Amino acid sequence: MTILRRLSGVLSVLILLVPFFLAQSTVCTAQEADRVYVNGNIHTVDEAFSTVSALAVKDGQFIYVGDDAGAQAHVGPSTFVFDLDGRTVIPGLHDAHVHIRYGERLLYPRTPDMRPSLGEWATVKQMQDFIRHCLATGEGMRPGPEPRWLVVGGWMSDVWDPPEFHKELIDAVAPDNPVYLVRYTHGSAANSMALELAGVTRDTPDPSGGHIKKDENGEPTGEFVERAPSQLMRLIPSLPPITDYEISRNLVEGTELALASGLTTIHGASMTGYDEIQRRIKLYEVGLLRIRINEMVHESAARRLGEPLNHDNKYFVRSVKAFADGALGSRGALFLEEYSDYPGYFGEPRQSEDQIAQSATELLPMGFNMRIHCIGDGANHIAINAWERALKATGIDGRDARFALEHCQMLIPEDIPRLLELGIVASMQPLHATEDMHFAEARMGSERLKTAYIWSDLIDLGVPMATGTDFSVSPYNPWYTLHAAVTRQDRENNPPGGWIPEQAMTREEALRAATMGAAYVMFAEDILGSIEVGKLADFVVIPVDYMTIPAEDIWKIEPDMTVIGGEVVYTRPIIEKN
Repeated sequence: MTILRRLSGVLSVLILLVPFFLAQSTVCTAQEADRVYVNGNIHTVDEAFSTVSALAVKDGQFIYVGDDAGAQAHVGPSTFVFDLDGRTVIPGLHDAHVHIRYGERLLYPRTPDMRPSLGEWATVKQMQDFIRHCLATGEGMRPGPEPRWLVVGGWMSDVWDPPEFHKELIDAVAPDNPVYLVRYTHGSAANSMALELAGVTRDTPDPSGGHIKKDENGEPTGEFVERAPSQLMRLIPSLPPITDYEISRNLVEGTELALASGLTTIHGASMTGYDEIQRRIKLYEVGLLRIRINEMVHESAARRLGEPLNHDNKYFVRSVKAFADGALGSRGALFLEEYSDYPGYFGEPRQSEDQIAQSATELLPMGFNMRIHCIGDGANHIAINAWERALKATGIDGRDARFALEHCQMLIPEDIPRLLELGIVASMQPLHATEDMHFAEARMGSERLKTAYIWSDLIDLGVPMATGTDFSVSPYNPWYTLHAAVTRQDRENNPPGGWIPEQAMTREEALRAATMGAAYVMFAEDILGSIEVGKLADFVVIPVDYMTIPAEDIWKIEPDMTVIGGEVVYTRPIIEKN
């Protein structure tokens, strides 16, 4: 009996302790988080586009996404709990096509840009005033004997009235110095003195890959499409070589601007070389680079690497960048039919179908995809044909290849379904539509315009889409991209109702393209692009709800916080009011 009583007593104690042990077991199975964020409005951008109120992060990954009550299980003695106070959280934003020149263009420019601020275009008078200023101050003047060369950038005649450049516009304010103007993209111009010094006349042949524009009398206007004549370029004195320190400083300090805008991953579109790849790896190793970079490299760099590279999920190299044509504004985009406003001219081809097909066929088995600059319908057609040949030659499924048409601005109707059939990604820049709307119809005519900038049509078809800015062609601010995608308007809300509004994206579509779509094209959709358990903890905290704020105000959003891999890499400065 004594033994039975004792066993009974032990049993009673064990029964009483069962709830305690079960509770302890529950606590133990829930990981203690490094950080827990509660009381938020969190758009996860998962498949269901779920909205939750809390998330937990440990070792750089999301370990919980759900409600506040569930998050409490992940709060331990060392957990930092952050009250979002109702603020909105979205996944870290990507710029799927950017030339990483933030430092070079914005912080330490070597060539003056006449645009008063990014996204604003100089009028003729502003251009002339800028040139006067440079001549008076020496800004932009190249070293060398008199008369010294002036080199400045940022002009775009397409928004002028009339929308034409001619050398006399510069002659009027700079008759005694040779002047070379770098167009905002894919073109340039010069004044009469520069043409005379270089011996460029009506008889000068077009440079390889470029075009000398002529007036109705056959005389050079001073404008060059894509490439300027080599005899002129040789005369322009070079700037002092940029040092290794300056290159690294520009990259590190410049990408901090991107972090402050809410970008957590940027896709470099500048055909990066092997040596620069090694530089960037070293900057990551010493902790100076914090943003994730997905690099589009030069073909020679990919061949030298031999296989794709992933450095600590921070630096990705899996894509080869190439060009099939130039830009629409400069009339370098390659058309299958002549330009509506420049008869007899079709644009500038950069690579043939055979060249692209051969490169793709050789690179695919190595693990590299191709992302090709294609703006005109002719360039897109060439690339699509070439990639179809490469897929057949290698036997690789298009969804595994993930070729990307960078820009993908204009397509012929027959090519549209081929993107889906071949697994091709449309990597598009919404800001380009709101900039090109000033001249796009003049370049291609109303009929061809029906299959240009067709974001909604491609999304409805099921074509994967990634979005970016093409900085420094356009501003790097990702909220400008989201605004343009949703409204088809510029930041002055023009035109009313949007330009070709039926092709606008929904807010959900625009956010997916700037997160999951961009992660997909870099083969990283399993670790980036949404707020889901197991993925890397990249997210942005903003003070307003992107999904409900008036559409015209989306571009005004400024992040409160940017987080990469659980690390807070940017917080908005607190400005004290008097």
